[in-house]
Formats: sequence, structure tokens, C-alpha cells
Amino acid sequence: MHLGRGLLFFLLLNSVTMSFSLSTCTTVDIDHIKKKRVEAIRGQILSKLRLTSPPQTLGHSQVPYQVLALYNSTRELLEELGRDRHQSCGQDNTETEYY
Repeated sequence: MHLGRGLLFFLLLNSVTMSFSLSTCTTVDIDHIKKKRVEAIRGQILSKLRLTSPPQTLGHSQVPYQVLALYNSTRELLEELGRDRHQSCGQDNTETEYY
């Protein structure tokens, strides 16, 4: 009786140690992977800009009026072109207009 229990215990212990030795996967730290991904993307952006480190900011600066006016006029022009394109798509184009 004791021999059967001993053999069963030995087989159970052996299977547990075998399962631990087969487990070679390490745990994954998702936060660590996210930080590494952000660092890699930051490095790619810096290399694209040909910078070795991020530029130092001194605080919020005002955008010059000329730059802001150019941005607004470009945005308005793009919106107008988009409206024109959208309106022209709605019109019936015949084959004669195509050729």
C-alpha cells in the first residue's frame, strides 16, 4: 500500500519537474514593451529630423502673424478646392464631356 502511494508520489513529482523544465517562456512586461516602442519611435523621428536629441523648449512662443495668415489662407483654399471637387463629382458627366 505504501509502495503504491510512494510510486504515485514519485511519478507526480517527476511530471511536475518535467513540466517546469519544459516551460522556457519568460513573462512579458507589457509596460516595458510599450516604453521600448515609444523610445524606438522617438529615435526614428529624431533621426528623420537629423537630430541627436530632442530640442530644448523655453516655453510657449507666439506664432508670427505672417505664418498664421499663410496657414489660414492655405486652409481656406484647400477647403474651397474640396467643396468644388465635391460639387463637380455630383454633376452628371456625359461621355462627350469625358472626351
